[in-house]
Amino acid sequence: MDTQPARAVLHHVLAGRCRLDLGGAGPLDLTPGDLALLPTGTPHRLTAGPAGPTPDGPPADRPGASPPGAPPAEVRLVGGTEEEGARVLTVRAGYDLRGAPPLMAALPRALRLERRRVEGAPLLRETLGALAAPGRRAGPGDRLLALRVLETALVLAAPHPPDGPCAHPGIARALAAIEHRYAEPWTVVTLAREAGMGRSAFTAAFRAAVGTSPARHLTARRMREAARLLAGTGLPQSAVPARVGYRSRVGFHLAFRTAHGMTPGEYRAAAPRRI
Repeated sequence: MDTQPARAVLHHVLAGRCRLDLGGAGPLDLTPGDLALLPTGTPHRLTAGPAGPTPDGPPADRPGASPPGAPPAEVRLVGGTEEEGARVLTVRAGYDLRGAPPLMAALPRALRLERRRVEGAPLLRETLGALAAPGRRAGPGDRLLALRVLETALVLAAPHPPDGPCAHPGIARALAAIEHRYAEPWTVVTLAREAGMGRSAFTAAFRAAVGTSPARHLTARRMREAARLLAGTGLPQSAVPARVGYRSRVGFHLAFRTAHGMTPGEYRAAAPRRI
């Protein structure tokens, strides 16, 4: 049995135009600010401009194709010169398919998030900006930042696939509430009410769709926002717990350390310079 890790890939267009060709499917045309997410690292080719692949275009980007030691995030020029090509931030992260939630299988092989949706998600926008900052050097925190970018993009895409588990309107509503209203005092009961379902049915359906419990998904969303506030803003550390829905600072610190492997203060000290 193949136990090789899968790899999610994200391409964020910084300047220029790109075309993502999956082979056997319609291409995705990307303009500045757009991103393309490949949840399972489907083999693909990225070229500059709206035209199809050219003989001198880059080789197909395949799961596991990155050379050993390749950074989890890098800005690269696609298509030759600065004038003719496109600048793209590429983010990659590996994961074990055996632990992937059913939601992963329900998503398309590749999907596009338009600039307006990227700009409307502060965590995603600011983390992409930090990874693409001019002159920025790769650091030990890049792998964590790459995972956060991919997780956030996946959450944005999750409520919208036309088929699969999240076609359930109640689960989609609960996911949207967690994504955008994470600071509210949610419980499993109130999330189930938001979904228009009973608690037991909601919990079972949510776990089947997302691969984890509603409470764990809510905590993960709050921890992503806490990380954004600590790394990307000057908000006092003491104000962060309340901003992400915690009344208890002790509870917040325990949850943050579990999620990120360090205290909020250590995370802020280790974060890349704010832009």
